[in-house]
This record gives sequence, structure tokens and C-alpha cells, in this order.
Amino acid sequence: MTGEPEVAAYLDELLGQNEKIRPVIQSGNEMLDIILNGKLSAAADAGINVEIVRMQAPEKLPLSDAELCSLLVNIMDNAVAAASAAGVEQPYIRLDAHLKSGFFVFSCKNSAAREWMQGKKEQETGPTHGLGLKIIRQISERYGDLMETERGTDDYKVMLAIPLDQPSK
Repeated sequence: MTGEPEVAAYLDELLGQNEKIRPVIQSGNEMLDIILNGKLSAAADAGINVEIVRMQAPEKLPLSDAELCSLLVNIMDNAVAAASAAGVEQPYIRLDAHLKSGFFVFSCKNSAAREWMQGKKEQETGPTHGLGLKIIRQISERYGDLMETERGTDDYKVMLAIPLDQPSK
């Protein structure tokens, strides 16, 4: 997801598919729900166990719809790819979104094979790879640069905090 026209087309597609998707997430933010429900439906279809720890969001976030879509689609696409990669014994995605001290906090933890994580590390540092993570980082930088990633022996986690006191776009 790179440009506004692509994001708008993707959002239109998601809105059309939303009628067919069983709602799993009801966070209080309609756009977040549409995006995540679509991606989690695809993850479940791929045999990935999905766990929702908390799912709380304000009705309006300071991110534009395009930024929110790019952010979540890239995080979820990475999570689905990692959890469904060869060598993953128990594929899962665990999401946690909540409000804390004036921030919207979102984390996505997923199973991942060691080989996938080693490839991910190379992608993060390579000049032509890791575009999804680069987009996530760019959006995070616009909102205080409060992003962390963690690699375990068989999992990967992305955590973001978006300050809610910024004007909505």
C-alpha cells in the first residue's frame, strides 16, 4: 500500500467485502474494525489461530483513513505471512488494542519461524526490501515515533502508541 488511489480502492473493496465477513472485532472505531475483521477472516481461513486480548479504540483516531489502512494492512500482512510460513508449528496472531494515558496502543504478536525472522532482519536493513515495515515506521514517525519490534525464538511482535491529542486528519 503506497499511494492514496491504491488505498482508496482497497478500502472500497474492503467495504464491499465487509458484508460477507463475520465481525470479530468491535473496537469503537469503524475503519479499524473493517480493516482488521477482513484481515483476521483471511488469517482464520489460512488456519491461523487468532486471539484478541483487548480491542478498544476511539471513534476517531488522529491518523487519516489512508494512514490507518496502510499501517494495519502492512502489520497484518506481515503477521499472516510470518504465521503461515514454512516451519511454523502452531500459527497464531494475538492482537491487543487499548487506550492508555492519552495514547492508542496497538500490538500484534505472531508466530514466526526462525528463517522468516532472519529474512525479516535482512529486509529491514536492505535497500530494496522491507517496504511494509518501512511504511509502518514512516507512519509511526509522523505520530511521535513510538514503535517497537521484538523478535523471540519463534515469534515476532510490533507495538505502536499513537498520541490521541494530535488533530485528526
